[in-house]
Amino acid sequence: MDWKPWLELWSEERITASDSGELDPEVVRQRWLGYAPAAEADVAAVEERLGVKLPPSYRSFLLTTDGWRHAGEFVWQMRDTTDLGWLHDLEPVWESWADLLTDAPVDAPGNPFARGLLISLHADAGVLFLDPADRDETGEWAAYSVFSWAEFPRRYPSFTALMESLYQGFHRLRRPAGKTRDSWDLVVEQARGEALSGNIDTAMVALEKAQEFGRPRATVLRVQLQMFLAASSPYEASRLLSQLLSPESVPDGFFTGSLFTEEFLPCVFLQHTHKEPWYGSALEIAQHQADRAHTGHRVALEIARQHAEDESSQYSALEVAQILEVAQNDKGFEIGRAIDEHRTRAQQPGYRLTYGNQAFDTAVRNALTEHHSDPTALWQALEAAMAHWQPRTPDHIAPVALLADPVLAYSLTPERGRALLSQPRSSR
Repeated sequence: MDWKPWLELWSEERITASDSGELDPEVVRQRWLGYAPAAEADVAAVEERLGVKLPPSYRSFLLTTDGWRHAGEFVWQMRDTTDLGWLHDLEPVWESWADLLTDAPVDAPGNPFARGLLISLHADAGVLFLDPADRDETGEWAAYSVFSWAEFPRRYPSFTALMESLYQGFHRLRRPAGKTRDSWDLVVEQARGEALSGNIDTAMVALEKAQEFGRPRATVLRVQLQMFLAASSPYEASRLLSQLLSPESVPDGFFTGSLFTEEFLPCVFLQHTHKEPWYGSALEIAQHQADRAHTGHRVALEIARQHAEDESSQYSALEVAQILEVAQNDKGFEIGRAIDEHRTRAQQPGYRLTYGNQAFDTAVRNALTEHHSDPTALWQALEAAMAHWQPRTPDHIAPVALLADPVLAYSLTPERGRALLSQPRSSR
């Protein structure tokens, strides 16, 4: 890793994405989240004090900046050469962290927490540390991030990999403008073309990486492919569909567009009818968001009413206006309207699911009629029908509406899904 240019880019993006007064004036003035580089003598001194030579990537990092601010959104300060030390010496509750580890590294038995080098100074109920016993052939140490509010400690093969993950997390939450965001948007568009050409593995790899950087189109495109490649079960389908119900994870206008209302939403309803009581279906999650939006709006209206009647209101006029604006723009309203409209349509006499554009819809119905008792022949006929398929929107890359039909949803296998998606298809 050539640290300096990458850290300069991170600094510029973080400063640009920050509100006024959020960062130290020194950071804004110098356009740098780091500090002066450590001298070689400083690094050598800390290595002598610790009794171990630091891993190459972390060593070169310190020689670029002796410490770092805002490593992602939940680590506010990293340690420098003056305060590096062992986790068990510096963190009084380290043993409670250690209890969170479920699987010790195969090549480094024992608990990494007991021997870890603590590299974070201030974080949100968490720590970052390096494991000197877990090394690769280049001398890199495994790195860990652990937060009490996260599921499990996460292991990385090196300090560089840890920092790259923290940078991705920053992009997922802040979504700063700049060349990084633009480059990943280009990756998503290229992945879309690969998917429509039938190159699904290439598309999946690219979309997964873009999703890690918080690009909302990547989520919408990737879920379409995953629905055909995953094991066929109501739980797995609901898990995938639920990813689309976070407004931050999808493009603007998604919940009012035909890709959601005509393709995904019928699948949401089908999977709800077959759910087990031990998990929440995507429909239940969607309905909760809609209900929460209505509750939030009622609360906002009550705050506005009290403000109008009470001169000593705790809110200013500007704050009341902002509260109302946030409540009125809650995407839960769009989700709720889509649910209500689909439910109304589905209850109409003569309603039937539409699989897509007319030529494709006809081909699918013919396949269902001719091969209703032969799933293998049915899915082969669907492969042939893909020649007629056309996307509803630019973000539509797979015939998701097929999986709103119980006959097709529960005869799908990953092999059949892969064969279907491998068919080149129209991009318009």
